[in-house]
Amino acid sequence: MSESTFVGMQVGGISFIDEGIEETLDIFVELAGVNAIFISALSWARGNAGRSGSGDYPDHGGQEPDNLQGGAFFPPDPKYYHGTTIKDFTAPDPLYEGWDILGDVIPAARARGMEVFPYYCETAHVNPKPLWQPGFAQVLEIDPWGRKASRPCLYNPDYRKWWFGVIDNWLNEYDLNGMLWGIEREDPLSSMIVSDEVPTCFCVHCRSEAHRRNIDAGRAAEGYRKISDYLKSVRSGYQPRDGKLITFLRHLFEYPEVSQWQKLWWDGHKDLYREISGLVRYFGNDYQVGFGIWQMINTFNPLLRAAHDPAEYKLYADWLKPVFYNAPGGARFAKFVTNLCQTILGDASPSEWTPILYKILGLDEAPFEDLPPAGFSPQYVADFTRRYVKACGPQVAVYPGIGLGVETVARDISPADCEAMVEASFEGGAEGVMISRNYSELTLPNLAAVGTALRRLGKI
Repeated sequence: MSESTFVGMQVGGISFIDEGIEETLDIFVELAGVNAIFISALSWARGNAGRSGSGDYPDHGGQEPDNLQGGAFFPPDPKYYHGTTIKDFTAPDPLYEGWDILGDVIPAARARGMEVFPYYCETAHVNPKPLWQPGFAQVLEIDPWGRKASRPCLYNPDYRKWWFGVIDNWLNEYDLNGMLWGIEREDPLSSMIVSDEVPTCFCVHCRSEAHRRNIDAGRAAEGYRKISDYLKSVRSGYQPRDGKLITFLRHLFEYPEVSQWQKLWWDGHKDLYREISGLVRYFGNDYQVGFGIWQMINTFNPLLRAAHDPAEYKLYADWLKPVFYNAPGGARFAKFVTNLCQTILGDASPSEWTPILYKILGLDEAPFEDLPPAGFSPQYVADFTRRYVKACGPQVAVYPGIGLGVETVARDISPADCEAMVEASFEGGAEGVMISRNYSELTLPNLAAVGTALRRLGKI
């Protein structure tokens, strides 16, 4: 195996329960040359930790819903959580009773020469939620109307202390190589424009940070409320005299505090990323810190891309896993454009806007009408990998996330597709690949195709 080629696999504990630890790891090594596993050791998201939720199960693993509730799939040690109200978060799922998914899997992985990382991805979906988890409701965001929302606030010190406790627990109690962290959230404006959700957060901690920056929190909240009302009226058929985009921009000019709040929101994310990186490195320079970059951030949404410069990671990341899922990319981008055209881009059709957005975003893909079945091309993977490699330089490795089995795809993903994903990743200058989204969703022929491509390229 080439020492310079990183072959990672994201896997939930359910796969080891369904298929056996030794058997599952042998499949990883024999079919695809996997030398690093990323265990979803803490999750409430079926896409990270559960079986396939589409009802179309692959050719291995459990063939019925697992009804994931989620939480910690390892036993949290109470001594690490004295500083937070969030203490009881062991997954209540009966399937995981008696399992320590890290402690049980790590020895077998080490015996095969694998690196082991826990990974956490807060997905864009708000369900399933940790509704059963005592204390979690105390760290939720607050919307501009003063109501509790559904996600934790990254400025909330209780939530941050909880996460620092989790990392402390992981790195003190388990033989790990580091961790992978990622959050899939839209900024406050995008949450309204694209997803018809309420913007956040205006809790006491965010307002305190705003006060420190001399931002008028009341005016910012008023601006978000006005924009939310405007977008809801547009979705209901309102036709402003000056057009939908111009009228939206007029609101931004009227409330410059909204733009300031956008920056405050992003800074909260980036500050937490940097603190996590520093904490992991506190345990030793041999520990690696990687960050997953959502496809909405790295490709689709101009607002998110503008706020998220990958070059910034040179200061605190060892490697990145940008999500470049090309097969479902077409359907996802088509939905994104459709949502935009229901609000601020409603002065023209999705078919008219798609080529313009392609120019803005640096894409060259199928026409809007053909996108769902066509997906994005392998060339997209190569081109956007190259962008990240160039932005990060030699300081930060890039391991593209390649989607071998992902929902929201309008066609089957074939072994030939998977070989093309691998080849495109290395064409773009990647130092490795991350097999995604979750082993429980992909088929074994697709996994074998990764190994075929890696061997053909001389990477394993």
